[in-house]
Amino acid sequence: MDAPARGPEARNPQDSSLKATPFQGAWQAAFFELPFAFAAEVLRFSARRLQAQSDFLAGLETCHTVPEVMDAQSRFMRNAVGDYGSQTSKIIGDIRDTVSKAA
Repeated sequence: MDAPARGPEARNPQDSSLKATPFQGAWQAAFFELPFAFAAEVLRFSARRLQAQSDFLAGLETCHTVPEVMDAQSRFMRNAVGDYGSQTSKIIGDIRDTVSKAA
């Protein structure tokens, strides 16, 4: 009768089977690399948008008329929509690259 495994192999039997599969790279990319890369990119984008919001609010004090305020708001919104669109494309491209490297 075989004795039960003892030592490191007893603690994590999936480790050896996972390393033996061709899916280890894909699994690692999908569950580790991709979420961390996504979170880092979202935080960078959020920082840029918060800076743009701050710049917009600081710039409002230079406006002296309602049309100037409306123009500033319009510029800010156009830039925000453009930034969100390009950021979405960038994130989709990054995800596609990460997944295709792992496959």
